[in-house]
Amino acid sequence: KQGTRLWLLNLHYMEFIEALSNENWFRFVKDWIGANKPFKKGYWLDDWNSYSLSIRVVVWMQQFERRGDSLSEADKAFFLRSLVGQMKFLKSNLELDIGGNHLVKNIKALLWASQFFEGPDADCWRELGLKLLRAAIEEQVTPDGAHFELSPAYHVQVFADFLECYSVLDDCQTRRELKSILPKMAQFLTDMVHPDGKISLFSDGGLDMTYSPLECLSIFNDLIGTSIEQSEIISYPFAGYFGLRHLDTLILMDAAELAPRYLPAHGHGDALSFEWSVASQRVIIDPGVFEYNQGALRDFSRSTLSHNTVTLDDEEQTEFWLAFRVGRRASITNREVRAESDKISVSAAHNGYSRLAGKPIHKREIVMAASSIHIHDKILNGRGQRAISRIMLDPDICVEKSDQQYFLRGKNLNIAIECDFPLAVEETICFLNFGHKYQTKQLIVDFGMAPCSCTMILTVCSVLS
Repeated sequence: KQGTRLWLLNLHYMEFIEALSNENWFRFVKDWIGANKPFKKGYWLDDWNSYSLSIRVVVWMQQFERRGDSLSEADKAFFLRSLVGQMKFLKSNLELDIGGNHLVKNIKALLWASQFFEGPDADCWRELGLKLLRAAIEEQVTPDGAHFELSPAYHVQVFADFLECYSVLDDCQTRRELKSILPKMAQFLTDMVHPDGKISLFSDGGLDMTYSPLECLSIFNDLIGTSIEQSEIISYPFAGYFGLRHLDTLILMDAAELAPRYLPAHGHGDALSFEWSVASQRVIIDPGVFEYNQGALRDFSRSTLSHNTVTLDDEEQTEFWLAFRVGRRASITNREVRAESDKISVSAAHNGYSRLAGKPIHKREIVMAASSIHIHDKILNGRGQRAISRIMLDPDICVEKSDQQYFLRGKNLNIAIECDFPLAVEETICFLNFGHKYQTKQLIVDFGMAPCSCTMILTVCSVLS
């Protein structure tokens, strides 16, 4: 075995067989069955991991429905025995301890298998799947339609899984409950998609780690028959995301909690961070994620240092450890939102640094308009901690200095930067997709010792058509 555990899991999803010919797809299925027996050493890490199993069995069922008629009776029996065995294993090893998007994958597998098979086992899988789905709808979707892990990328995954659950359910109360929340989830997804058609990178995620958001929304429209329009003023107070969309410009602010209290795995140190696309180009970005293995790159992707917010003495807002664990965490306080027809202002604070001497609080107000962003940062209280604001740029954005003023240049745009304090530019890295590392730049503003304050204004000067 080679590669990280995430890549091994992806291999055992077996989604690659969807692209294979009718002659080859089953050859790989037979090979997997022969090579991956349960209960061998480390079986639960990847090949018989309940998450990868849940994805794999649905892929197998879909492919069997498409082209299983070409198989011999012996091959069909061989295939179905393995599928039943995997489903029985899943029923006894549901990811109730992890919950979240993992459990939703388990639920989808149970419901698909209940329609694929007949008999007492299928009836049991259906009853269990419906029970868990009802609980997941209540627990995992915020009142304004966001998945409660608060990662836009994982929201896409769960939304797609719920659509697939909906597609195989007959007319029952649970299906109607699912239908009632899917439009809200579709609206949240629509508003978290940048003009390039890719998802926001807040928290764990990657531009292409999920199904295409636009494809998911198209399937939603076909299944539910409801058309979703993009919001101009974006406001999700339960989830904690706010922003403004104007034509091909999108500003998003993260004034959300890190994650559910009992499921922090995909949370980042990004309280009060923001993203910005102008003229369909990403300008200011979240860093994305390189891998889930514990190490320097995982630590960096979660760190406050890599996000578009403020650090005090380069400390973390939230204490991260290992790959998915969290100690003391920042909580959002004093959030106020004022929306007008063409702009939105969000003011909020977090208490992640209140553990430091003098109990400093970072308060930020962002005024988002069609062609400008005003960022007002205050460090309240504190005892001389150095306050540094960082802004990570998309790799395709250049920084130029002219007459003592900095400008951001894209392929067809020019953005002026005004700031109370001198700017510096530093080389850094980002991860727009898993396993891919890109060189990019951060704007750095050192605005003194706490208590202190800083204002920065980013203004679009010109956009070339």
